[in-house]
Amino acid sequence: MKINSINASKILNSNSNYTVQVRIETTSGIFHGSSPAGESTSQYEVRQFNDDIDKEIKKFDQFIQRLRGKTFSKIEELYDFEKTLPEEFIGGPSLSLSYAILYALSNDAKKEPYSFFGGKSITLPISKMLGGGMHASNLGMDIQEILVTTIDNDVSKSIDGTISVYKELKDILKNSTYSFLGGVDPEGGFVTGLDNYESLKLVKKAVEKTIRKTGLDIRIGIDMAASTFYKDGRYVYKKPFYGKKEVSCGEQIDLVKNLIQEFDLYYIEDPVDETRIEDYGEILKDMNVLVVGDDVTATRTDRLEKSRGNINSVLIKPNQVGSLNAVKAFSDAADKIGMVKIVSHRSEETCIPIITDIAIGLGAKYLKVGINRGERVEKINRLLEVYGI
Repeated sequence: MKINSINASKILNSNSNYTVQVRIETTSGIFHGSSPAGESTSQYEVRQFNDDIDKEIKKFDQFIQRLRGKTFSKIEELYDFEKTLPEEFIGGPSLSLSYAILYALSNDAKKEPYSFFGGKSITLPISKMLGGGMHASNLGMDIQEILVTTIDNDVSKSIDGTISVYKELKDILKNSTYSFLGGVDPEGGFVTGLDNYESLKLVKKAVEKTIRKTGLDIRIGIDMAASTFYKDGRYVYKKPFYGKKEVSCGEQIDLVKNLIQEFDLYYIEDPVDETRIEDYGEILKDMNVLVVGDDVTATRTDRLEKSRGNINSVLIKPNQVGSLNAVKAFSDAADKIGMVKIVSHRSEETCIPIITDIAIGLGAKYLKVGINRGERVEKINRLLEVYGI
């Protein structure tokens, strides 16, 4: 695959903020890559852009003109090129470029994009039902996400099950609270004025109704994003949670354990602050649950090693590290220590469905993505396409 022309330009992401798009033209077609951004971010992830995105895109466009006439024939050549990129471009610009090249490589080799990362694994959706925290402008629950997934290796049943819960939840919300006006957050999760506990009760009700109708094993998960309400060594809730609005680190661990038991949680992401690695371990050692690192690991192999023994699952967000070779290295390291892998969308997404291919190719057990809003549905539709559903 030979690059005949290339340019970087500005496009809008799903949250009406600007991001970069890279367009390359080869003898066989035109291909685009674009990078998302996160609204709730880890202190350990790479930055996406400087303050002046126009200047940065102009500078990046000038830099990538050197790729005119360059040939890529395999993914390893892309990995090698990524390693030569100046640090100032690692983030949104670098990942957008890599995605465009990956799509061109896929077309040229007549192979699916996921095949460049490995085989065709069974990857199931874990989908957002309710949004809170920063995703809801801190107006609803403190918990950033309440999610559901199925304990099943049938992709079609898993997609149908999560959609069914979503629709059941919408009906319950319409009939149970005046604070629900039908709105969704940037990732498609419903937004209400309900507190944490009330929100979990309603999702549990929707799950139970769906189980009775479908017979599927459907489970609840949460992303607490606890770092967003961790202040001066304490966790501060807007409304009382189990009777308290402010809890110590030890009390937060106990609160999380109570939630796991009461709501039979299967998945719990960032239940404590990202700096308190050992507190993740306190939850892991007593609970039969996926304790998922996101802010604490930030798709970095050095952070993964520091978290070893304290979590059993990790999120993979390519834009946290800005290159596909770093994503592959992180995935390989996670495999070596037996981590469950979840590839995740970001709050400020673009329409390309590449993370679905990354999840399938890397052998991720789950793809964390919303099932409402076009840029999220594109990722689910790619699952449908790959598995011929």
